Amino acid sequence: IWNRKLADAPDKTDCHRLDYGMRKSVQYYSEKIRFIETEIEAQNMVELAYQRPLSHIGFDTEFRYNRPGVKINKRNTACDPRSIHPLLLSLAMFEPTGVDQGRLYNFVVDLRNPELVPVLSELFRLPCCFCGHHTKVELFCLWQLGVMEPRCIWDSIVFEKALHLGLNHPKYNINKKTDEQKQIKVKKESDAKKQFGNTLVATSHRYGIAHAMEREKERLQQSFLKQNKNDAFSKEQIRYAAEDAVTAAKLYPLQIQKAAQKGLLHHCVSIEMPWVTTNARIEWNGVKIDTQKRDAAMSALKNQKAKLEHHLKEAHGIKKIASHKQLSEFFKNEGLLHAFQEKGKISFDKKSLKKNSDLHPIIPLIRTIRKITTLIADKVMSPEFIGADGRMHATHQQLGTDTGRQTSKWPNFLGLDRILRPLIIPKEGYGIGEADWSSVEIGISAAIYNDGALIKMFNTGDIYSSMAQHFFRKELSKEDLALTGNAFKIKYPKLRDKMKACTLGIIYGITPVGLSKNLGTTQTKAAKLQNQFANMFPQLKQGLAKAFCCGAIRSYGQTITGLRRNRGKSGTPSHWERNWLANHPIQGSAAAVFKVAGNRLDKLYQQHDARIIIPLHDSFVFEAPLAELEAVAQITSRTMCDTLQEFFPALQPRVEVNISRPHCWNKAGETEALEQWIEMPAQIEIM
Repeated sequence: IWNRKLADAPDKTDCHRLDYGMRKSVQYYSEKIRFIETEIEAQNMVELAYQRPLSHIGFDTEFRYNRPGVKINKRNTACDPRSIHPLLLSLAMFEPTGVDQGRLYNFVVDLRNPELVPVLSELFRLPCCFCGHHTKVELFCLWQLGVMEPRCIWDSIVFEKALHLGLNHPKYNINKKTDEQKQIKVKKESDAKKQFGNTLVATSHRYGIAHAMEREKERLQQSFLKQNKNDAFSKEQIRYAAEDAVTAAKLYPLQIQKAAQKGLLHHCVSIEMPWVTTNARIEWNGVKIDTQKRDAAMSALKNQKAKLEHHLKEAHGIKKIASHKQLSEFFKNEGLLHAFQEKGKISFDKKSLKKNSDLHPIIPLIRTIRKITTLIADKVMSPEFIGADGRMHATHQQLGTDTGRQTSKWPNFLGLDRILRPLIIPKEGYGIGEADWSSVEIGISAAIYNDGALIKMFNTGDIYSSMAQHFFRKELSKEDLALTGNAFKIKYPKLRDKMKACTLGIIYGITPVGLSKNLGTTQTKAAKLQNQFANMFPQLKQGLAKAFCCGAIRSYGQTITGLRRNRGKSGTPSHWERNWLANHPIQGSAAAVFKVAGNRLDKLYQQHDARIIIPLHDSFVFEAPLAELEAVAQITSRTMCDTLQEFFPALQPRVEVNISRPHCWNKAGETEALEQWIEMPAQIEIM
């Protein structure tokens, strides 16, 4: 048989000769910037990349948008990622030649030539780290061209966020005397400081790298945004495009070294950098909005608001509920002004109005009008945020909080009011599901601080019911002690709620004052209850105290993956710092595990044509074909459980999956929440 195979094989003269020899010398490619316009030039560039022993590749894109962005304020404009129009791709390929020495091959590729796209697809399959600054936009450009993202990414801005996490928190510039208006100003200044400090130029300066065109950067950036479709690129534009990639390539080894020094390398490489791609894809996918329901709701909300405002004006003389003076005069005349006084100040904020809701019929009306105003102002209600693909694309900010979690804006899907959630619908033939870890941070706290009793209660399935059965065991019958978690929750909801409040108190540092307000009891009883509860979990109590003490000494809290939250000042920690120093190992670790699960789901979903659309704290909201929805839900639940157990083997996690009503995003089947709220009489307590 073997001899017959050999006899039937084609003559060797018929075999094609594989020629991978370099077309040009190494010196030719390294002596100056090479502008790539043709397919042959692109192929030569890719051959060089595959043949040279490259350590990493800096990359950057220049682009414009086919649609104007939405102006948010003087500094910010929300741009539609689906309208991005790639213009140039710059590459800085680094080849080490000795200790602290190397050779750069600089290329700038004209992305307007469609013939180059298949060649670029080959380039990005290289098993090499592609490093950039704010690489989310680079991924958008690649996806717009139909090019798969590289396997390994390093984003210098994400690393800088991780490195300086916590240092610029606005609370370091706010004291007890700072009024509400000043606090808003300080917050904006803090955000601006973070934004400026993480620019490519500012970052490169911190590492002693000079950006050759930093003085012209803003002008040249704008030149691309205004670039006409067929205009030739100037030599200056090409040099500028190349310089951004070169700077990113020079930053990479220095940041890797810094990451190793600060104990951040493992976290960044295994969690944060893969999340760059996952996070970008979530933003790229966006969500679909039920525009008919949105428009009907907007009309109804405006009508209701007008009626209530007219009633307040005619019946009570209040023309503007935003007027502190008018509200003060009204409640003074009613003899109720003292109820809104706290720490020497009169406040009509959301918290004060809710606390005093039963004191006067006008208060629920004010709260309702404010609620309506907030709903109307939510950007999810605005048609101008709908992208070119008919979906809404929020800006998802990686490491947006100092806990390591996400934030989102324009619109803020992560903070979207539950009433508005049903506006988010799947595309035709698809369904929406949500998978939520049950009490995950409590379980993580038990595992991190090795509290056997708390681990055992977490593994029962309903940790708060288990706590209540143990805490109130002398007051409960044998039958009550034998109830399942769900049965106990139904029979004794108040006892369970007390345990939940105490748990959050000990882990998040709520004082007896705060606990007394949550439970509606005296501070003395709350303090006693909190102390008794803490004594149930001595290992947890000791672990939290140790985390605070060690964190205060070294000046940062640390997750199990190495992500640090830094103190922004020295000296004795404040009560606020004491809380987060003890809590960061818990909440930050939960955020890290969440990202690992999300990274895995992002890959697993692709074979099912499914996608993550909203990463919500401890739950994933996903969209999948209706025929695949149940399978995707099972994959999601299994992956979330497996990921948590990989980090904490002692835990037996539980994931609650909601796919019962897949025609919109909803919580526990509340698909008509918006319509029901609009129809409620104004006098009824708001949801």
